[in-house]
Amino acid sequence: MRKNRFPVLSVVLYVIAVLLLAYSVWAAIYSSKIVSQAIDMGQLMFAGSEFEVLSFYMSNVAQYFLFAVVLFILGYMLQTNPAQEVFVEEILLEDTEEEEVPAELTEDVLEDALED
Repeated sequence: MRKNRFPVLSVVLYVIAVLLLAYSVWAAIYSSKIVSQAIDMGQLMFAGSEFEVLSFYMSNVAQYFLFAVVLFILGYMLQTNPAQEVFVEEILLEDTEEEEVPAELTEDVLEDALED
């Protein structure tokens, strides 16, 4: 049975993505309170200034949210990369070729390493 191991970089990308997502949620709540207060105080009229309100949200929230999505996708791509297994097999083959181990042992070593 092969254990599912996550690459360290993938985990780091996931953690940063979650932190950025949490920050974007907090920034969205904070930004909506600021806009609501400005409308209540009469400093901002939503009608006619939709672009400014949308721009305020985009500058405070959207970039962090999109960056979190990109980091999550990169982490997922790194985690599901099939070339990673081939790279591990090549490294193990190089190590065993240098030691001149019989072919039967080489296959056993590869199978054991891929199971870990």
